[in-house]
Amino acid sequence: QIRAGFDSGPIVGSVVGTTYKKYTIFGNTVNTASRMESTGVPGRIQCTKRAAELLEKERRGIGERFVVEERGAVEVKGRGSMTTFFVNAARDC
Repeated sequence: QIRAGFDSGPIVGSVVGTTYKKYTIFGNTVNTASRMESTGVPGRIQCTKRAAELLEKERRGIGERFVVEERGAVEVKGRGSMTTFFVNAARDC
């Protein structure tokens, strides 16, 4: 089973390399999203509080397809204790 995690916020993107060009993104948002994945639970989607707040706001416009559930405080490397959330499918989908 896989773990998935995400955050919402500013990022920087750039093309790296001259022979084998690759597009890459970086910044605190990318690092935090990576931490959401690594501290997550197999088979679940975990996100930060700011991403959960954005999802709650947006879900009113796209229908009740998912529910955000507070997981609680999780110790996150380089960030300390963070309140995280799980994203679950709505029961009637």
